[in-house]
Amino acid sequence: MLKKSLILAVAVAILVSPLLPRVFADSGSWSNTVARAAWDYDYYRVERLAFDDISGPYDFNDAVFVTEVAKSCDYEASCEMVDMTIFQDGEAVEIAGVDQRVASAFWHTAQDSRFIYLVPSDDGKIWGTVYEYDSTTGTSIKLTDIEQTQDDLDFMTFATDGDRVYFGTIHTDEDSGQVESELSVYDYDSTYGRDDFTYTLTAPWQEIADVQDGLALVKFQFSGGFEQLWLIDQTARRMEAVPDTWTEDPGDIVGAHFVSDGSIRYFRNFRLFSYNPQTDATPTDAGGAYLSWFDDVGDALQIVGDRMAYIDAEDGLYVSDINGVSKFGVATQGQFNLDEDAIYFKNSEGDYVGYHFSTREWETLKFLVTDTYQDIRVGIDQSGSVWYQNLTTDHLLNVGYGHEPVVLSDREHAYWMGEDNNLYEVTFSPLLDLARQDVEAFSSYTSDGIYLVADNSMWLIPNETVYFTWFDSWDDTLEVSQTTIDVYLDTYDYKGDLKLAAGTRVKSDVSNKVYVVGSDYKLHWIVSETVADEIYGSDWNKGIIEVTSTYLWKYATGDDVSSTDDVRAI
Repeated sequence: MLKKSLILAVAVAILVSPLLPRVFADSGSWSNTVARAAWDYDYYRVERLAFDDISGPYDFNDAVFVTEVAKSCDYEASCEMVDMTIFQDGEAVEIAGVDQRVASAFWHTAQDSRFIYLVPSDDGKIWGTVYEYDSTTGTSIKLTDIEQTQDDLDFMTFATDGDRVYFGTIHTDEDSGQVESELSVYDYDSTYGRDDFTYTLTAPWQEIADVQDGLALVKFQFSGGFEQLWLIDQTARRMEAVPDTWTEDPGDIVGAHFVSDGSIRYFRNFRLFSYNPQTDATPTDAGGAYLSWFDDVGDALQIVGDRMAYIDAEDGLYVSDINGVSKFGVATQGQFNLDEDAIYFKNSEGDYVGYHFSTREWETLKFLVTDTYQDIRVGIDQSGSVWYQNLTTDHLLNVGYGHEPVVLSDREHAYWMGEDNNLYEVTFSPLLDLARQDVEAFSSYTSDGIYLVADNSMWLIPNETVYFTWFDSWDDTLEVSQTTIDVYLDTYDYKGDLKLAAGTRVKSDVSNKVYVVGSDYKLHWIVSETVADEIYGSDWNKGIIEVTSTYLWKYATGDDVSSTDDVRAI
């Protein structure tokens, strides 16, 4: 099997550690994750992390995390707080006592495409503190405290829009004594604070589904279980019910959100509706089919930007956008993933496919893509195999087994729940980013020469050492007649002796300096053992090719490698 072929088989583990010497962070500080076991392979490292009774992993608005019942909870069954652990660049940070809705996709739909979470308080002065996590800096920033007034009875929900946090409470009217809903807003970037801007409704429950340009989309639930959508304009001090959304129990309204053209989309009693308050007298049936009533809403419906993907009761897959609703086929077993520019699913023919909205092109895949990061994507197939694919270099690896989703915190780290219900982390080597060629090896029945052929070019493989940096075994060489070899030599561009494959570690017999061969086929000095460990793992000093010093004169020297990022540039 070619080392340069698309699929790299899982290698035999060369290290299994029962407990790595790592320390987990206290709440609010970053540290390396704790692993109960680890396996090093040629191109990646798999670790079984030391977590118990967790939910996830989740991936919302550029944050990858897991949750567990908060340690501060007195009664786990009724507790509404979780301890959240966020992953980034191979490290983890634990944030204690977070509102459990942080694990809901619909919560994040209302957060302005940012990762916003609430840390509740029971001090009687504030309902809690709103924070924003920034994945680019790895820091959480306090946005504001949500004030608790004397007549407040309960805090319901909040949403963010620009520099403003909109939140809903239930309070007792001091004159009538009635329990009423109230909507308020903080502008945390200005000098003024809380602004109560709604008329009151005698609704004991409310949910701010989304906010756009000061217009809040709110679902109220009245006594008896009746639900209704309202549009509340904070700047104009105006609120009005969305027509024809009054729903009697057990009817429900789900997936309500704004689209960029100012219209709203929502499911009422499993049917999709569209309503533009500027142009429509009443909501219109958006087409498509009924939302599946056999699946949890979180499994049957996904929203990314202006697009919403959903399945019906027969696993028919639909995508709604500002232009309407389109059916994309059948998502076998109801599995699909809506990405920013693509929809991925397993079709009725049993093929994993992806459709790209910008190019209107389909592709057939080896697995269901569950997450993407730049040119990297990961996913899982029907047998539970976890896959990694680099679209730039065409590396495709099977890195483990487990359940969907597989999520990427950055281009070097992915997480999934294993078949044993443990959380797994995989660290990908930056060597996977080195450009490579799709190559073949040929030899003649009547001569000893072996040639490598790629892209209408041809090289003579000078020795066994070079050969095995490109191929796994002699079986990868196809024997042909000398006449065929001669035709190739006449037809292809002959470039002389082949060099060591990109990513190969090499040193001379008179020096301890270790080099890596780059995609430019130059020698790049790895400046320290620490850097070598980051690139190749703990066994970085094994498998180094030692050659004579005169042999290295065949190679030009390139930039030094002082970090994993440098590998991608060579």
